[in-house]
Amino acid sequence: MNHSKHRPDIDTEDTINNQKALRVDLQRLVPRQSVVLDVGANRGQFAKMLIEITPVTRVFCFEPVKEAYEAVKVLSTKYIEILAIRQAVCVEDGTRMFYVTKSDIGSSLLKPIADQPSEWLTPSTQYAVDTVRLDSFIQRLSVEERSNISLLKSDAQGTDLDVLRSAGDYLTPNVIKSVLVEMNFHEFYHNQCTYGEIILLLDKAGYKLARLYPYRAHDNWLWWADALFIGK
Repeated sequence: MNHSKHRPDIDTEDTINNQKALRVDLQRLVPRQSVVLDVGANRGQFAKMLIEITPVTRVFCFEPVKEAYEAVKVLSTKYIEILAIRQAVCVEDGTRMFYVTKSDIGSSLLKPIADQPSEWLTPSTQYAVDTVRLDSFIQRLSVEERSNISLLKSDAQGTDLDVLRSAGDYLTPNVIKSVLVEMNFHEFYHNQCTYGEIILLLDKAGYKLARLYPYRAHDNWLWWADALFIGK
C-alpha cells in the first residue's frame, strides 16, 4: 500500500466510475420541488453536483468545520438552493468535540486512529461544535418541506449510524424517500460504526439496499462504499 500523505490512498478509477453511476441514480431519485439533507457537506461538492443535474428545490448542508462551512456559504451565493448550517448531526442536540484533519474532508466527531496513510485522517486541530438531531431539524421544517424530502445523504466519517438514529420516527420511506450513506470496511476512527449496524437499522426502518458505489485501496481491497437505500 502507498503510504504517501499527498492524497487519499484510493483507486481513482473507482471515483470516476462511481460519480457517473451516482449521477444517473440521483436523476431518478430527486424530483422537482424536493428537499435534500446533506450531512457532512464538506465544501458543498455533493450539493453543487446535485443542483447541476436535478431540479432539487433546497439542499440543507450540515458542515461544522469552519473553513468548509465558509466555502459552502460562498457556494450558496451562486446556488440559491443551498442553505449552509454550521452544525454536526448526532444523537443529541448540544455541543461535542470535533476532530479536524489536515485535509478537512476526513474531519469527524470521532478521533482518527493514529498513523493513517492519508491527509484525510491526519489530525490538525480540535474544537467544540454545535450538534443537532435530524428529527429536531426536520420538525422545524414547513409541512411542504417535510413531505418532500427525497434524499438523506450522510458522509459523517464513522458516525453515520448516529446520523440515521437521530432522524427518529422520520427515518421511514414515507418521509425520507431514500438514503445515501457512507459505510466503512476499514477501521479509520476510534469507535466508528459498522456497515452491518447501518444495514440492519435501515432494513428495520423499511429500506432496502439498492446500490453500492465501492472505493478500493491501491491493494484492490474494498476500503469503503457509499450505499444507496430506497423504500422496500
